[in-house]
Amino acid sequence: MMKRVIALVLCLLMLIPAFASCAKKDENDKGAYINMYLSDIVYDLDPARAFNNEAALKVVSLVFDNLFVLDENGKVKKSLADSYVINEDDNTEEYEMIITLKETSWTDGTPITANDVYYAWRRLLDPNNNFEAASLLYDIKYAREAKEGEGEISIDDVCMSAINETQIRIEFDGKIDYDQFLLKLTSYALAPLREEIVSKTEDWAKKPATICSSGPFKLRQVSYVPGEEKLILERNIYYYRDIAKDDLDKSVTPYRITVDYSMTDEEIMQAYNDGKLFFVGDIPLSVRSNYADTAEIKDALSTHIYVLNQNALINGDALFANAKVREALSLAIDRTAIADAVVFAKAASALVPYGVYDTNSKKDLFREVGGDILATTADMTAAKAALAESGITASKYSFSISVPAYDEVHIAIAEMVCTAWNDLGFNVSVKKVNVKENEEILKTTGEVNADIMDDIFAQDFRAGKFEVAAIDYVSFSADAFTVLAPFAKGFTGGSTTKEDSRDFTIPNHISGYASDEYNQLIEDAFAQKDLAVRAEILHEAEELIMKELPIIPIIYNQTATLQHDDLSKVKFTYYGTFNFTKTKLKDYELYIPVED
Repeated sequence: MMKRVIALVLCLLMLIPAFASCAKKDENDKGAYINMYLSDIVYDLDPARAFNNEAALKVVSLVFDNLFVLDENGKVKKSLADSYVINEDDNTEEYEMIITLKETSWTDGTPITANDVYYAWRRLLDPNNNFEAASLLYDIKYAREAKEGEGEISIDDVCMSAINETQIRIEFDGKIDYDQFLLKLTSYALAPLREEIVSKTEDWAKKPATICSSGPFKLRQVSYVPGEEKLILERNIYYYRDIAKDDLDKSVTPYRITVDYSMTDEEIMQAYNDGKLFFVGDIPLSVRSNYADTAEIKDALSTHIYVLNQNALINGDALFANAKVREALSLAIDRTAIADAVVFAKAASALVPYGVYDTNSKKDLFREVGGDILATTADMTAAKAALAESGITASKYSFSISVPAYDEVHIAIAEMVCTAWNDLGFNVSVKKVNVKENEEILKTTGEVNADIMDDIFAQDFRAGKFEVAAIDYVSFSADAFTVLAPFAKGFTGGSTTKEDSRDFTIPNHISGYASDEYNQLIEDAFAQKDLAVRAEILHEAEELIMKELPIIPIIYNQTATLQHDDLSKVKFTYYGTFNFTKTKLKDYELYIPVED
């Protein structure tokens, strides 16, 4: 009997380690592998290029950190910034802000420094670069003058500097509204960048081998092979973490996020319903109506617009330079029908989307104060009357609407608009622009930068090679000025200079829009210190641009998401982007992980 008792005790003692391992995670356990569907496929993760396609910002916001963020409640919060001080001296007329950074590192372990902030901002302001987000920084002394090449002021004269490894100094040309400036700094377009990374190749942000990021996740793997399209994001082990003493999941809970782009719409939703896909950040168009009542819906602070190229020659004529033609094209569009077809959208009645502030908080929204400017249903009678006033015969003109071939929503919208414009008498087609394998030769190796795809739609759009282009016009920040300013000369973010000379050319908007009246309104708004008066000027500017219609708003985008019950602690920013730093997957050990 005693031998049996001893044997039983020994068996129980042997089981203790097994029970202990169930109660506490193995120290080598890296964390959850979470299958998601975040958005359409993204080909470029450059933060400064993420504002013409809503999908891009959803991924960029996961791999790049910013000095400040706009939380879900619309409050400016410090992120990479640890603190800031404002120094004012009315006697010397010196006004500055010094921002101190927290300690954290890039995905290769290199500390993030004030020099990285300085480089990213200088890149936007460089007159040889074309970035619409440049005007976010025009409050900085000499920033605008340097961008435009005014007088003898150069990029080196801009009053910002890294005064040490963790502090950047910004000087202003007089008193400004500092809260408004901080709101602008929540734009992902201003995320710090590494000069030695970015300067190597224009395609630096397209694949794991050439990108280095600062956010909670890094780009682990991306595949564009047909039938095997995939994106894998992996925890940035250096993100606000001391790797010598902190747990692996101190700052970022999930180990990996996997997005399988090769699945069909039906396969995506079947995987979600079967508990194999835990988060859907972009519900496929073909099944959206099935989830209209269950999805979590937020305004995306972006407007889907059609950019009309006034410089494009259609049958030998600058067709879109004719204001009555633009008016007719707008009147023919049934925005309500398009919004209903997209499901998660609102019919656009102006340019500035819902969510953008009227002054400096979400207490008063620009769209609600400004109201509706455009009709949201088609008026073909009025459209044909405007066309008659234009003096052109529609049937003589053939043109195309360019859309990215990988975006099913953009294509569906284009087909509906195409039908309306054909009914108006034009010969319109939808031009689906595909991506292609990269052919750029790396400066460092002299070899082709392989394993990446070039987004030809984005390249053609930036080069002005289109007739009508369909884009998501994503708000650079929640400040209405940053939405409206890029259509004014001096705020387009573009300027060119001849080599070895001070001969600058400041371009008009990519659409070719050039309005002295609109330019003056934006100048007045920029100079205005009273935010309420500034807002009135911006409303006047929006009314003018909606009268002249160099671009045609179609819908206000919304973010609609589905979240599995086993997934928790998913957060959002005010911009509708995702925060998965503390996201947990219940019993994740039970799920088969993705193979390394």
